[in-house]
Amino acid sequence: MKKFHIIYGLFWILTAILVVFSLKAPPHQSRSGADLEKSSFIRGSIMEVHDQDFFVRLSDERNTVIKTQLNDYYFNNDYQKGDKVSVYITELENGEKQYDIADYYHSDGLLIVFVIFCGLAIWTAGKKGFYSIISVIISLILFYAIVLNAVKLGVSVILAGVIYVLLITILTIPLIHGFNKKGLSAIIAVNIGYILGFILTYFFTDVVKIGNTPSEDFRILFQQFPEVDIHQILIISLFLGAAGALIDVAVSICSAIFEGMKEHPGLTFSKTYKLGMNVGKDILGSMINTLLLAYIAASLPFLILMTLAKYNNMHQFLNYDFIALELTRIFIGAASIVLLIPITSIAAAYLVQKKSIMG
Repeated sequence: MKKFHIIYGLFWILTAILVVFSLKAPPHQSRSGADLEKSSFIRGSIMEVHDQDFFVRLSDERNTVIKTQLNDYYFNNDYQKGDKVSVYITELENGEKQYDIADYYHSDGLLIVFVIFCGLAIWTAGKKGFYSIISVIISLILFYAIVLNAVKLGVSVILAGVIYVLLITILTIPLIHGFNKKGLSAIIAVNIGYILGFILTYFFTDVVKIGNTPSEDFRILFQQFPEVDIHQILIISLFLGAAGALIDVAVSICSAIFEGMKEHPGLTFSKTYKLGMNVGKDILGSMINTLLLAYIAASLPFLILMTLAKYNNMHQFLNYDFIALELTRIFIGAASIVLLIPITSIAAAYLVQKKSIMG
């Protein structure tokens, strides 16, 4: 047991070193880097509104008050006096600055929502709720430091994505569920599921002929930063879409098997395996619907736009590149879950009856 805690501690140390190195390393210079340095977002507060003129106090520039009008490039929200906004500053060629209200300032609201979430999680799940919050924070920090920074540093995004999912799996599962046989079986199963999910990602992408720029955001990214390997970003985005579901399914099956063994300690390997399979089958349908609804909800405005403006029947709708991308994403996740269920059941059934591992 002690050696596993030492290994777990080493992973934390290595992760901390990796994050510090990633954040401290100088960014890879892209051809668009010089233009990006001339623009930035800062926080402001609307002081007065007169017809089309907005007077905004810039809290990040010594409370300077500037006058601007809404740029048609941005969505015209109904801004009122006292609203906190995000202001986009562009440095022009003559050295002057152009100020545009980009959107509401979201950070304060996000903090309030996060505090409410923390309160509900701790009130409902107690200690596990607290550790779940910590795991969310860890996942966000590692995503920014490893995956997003990989692009800035010129590192392979696929490599960064694989490292990211491995680290969050190894670090967060024991944190929430304890470093025991249940957590170990989930980690083993999920990592095998990652390998299969990665293979399915390449295979499904090739079969459907997704291409490298299957949606508007991919096309914009490629146009503005042509030096970025857009294919790697496509692959890792599809893979990450399945990774979270794999963790959820593996932990659920392992929990059911270990709880079942507590109630019925005489279960054989075969019966324990069947218990895991039955739980997995129940999870499968609901999880696929969860994936489907999550992607539909995230893309709903665009889907409605395409339906109203462009496509007259289901065949045309399904053949559109963006729809094909999202459906492929769902099928990758669903197929990965199907393969993960027996793998998790075998791993958990074996370890739950193995007396010599971790006590």
